[in-house]
Amino acid sequence: MDYLFAKCKGKKTVLVSSTEILQSILPRYEITAKQLDNCMRNLYLDGYIEVNQSDDKGKLVYVVTLKQKGQGYGREKEEIVRKRWRSIGWKVLLSLLGVVIATTFWAIFRR
Repeated sequence: MDYLFAKCKGKKTVLVSSTEILQSILPRYEITAKQLDNCMRNLYLDGYIEVNQSDDKGKLVYVVTLKQKGQGYGREKEEIVRKRWRSIGWKVLLSLLGVVIATTFWAIFRR
């Protein structure tokens, strides 16, 4: 979805080949063309994109249009990152609080 969101930014509809998508995600994920079809179908079912398959000079090409949920994908992703950092912050704070309390009890009962 990251690649499609970046590709569709500022455009209403884009043409994207399956090999182009596979090359963009290749270092991170290894998927086949059939798995890519399933991912595109799932993004369609989840309401992120409107996708149609077309044939351009013998190559499979996706005609992709971002739906409203897909246009908000960037904000959704930022919110997830923000929540993750907030969660990590709380965990660190609670850990430090535990260390302070443990050290205080250790100092009091050590005498």
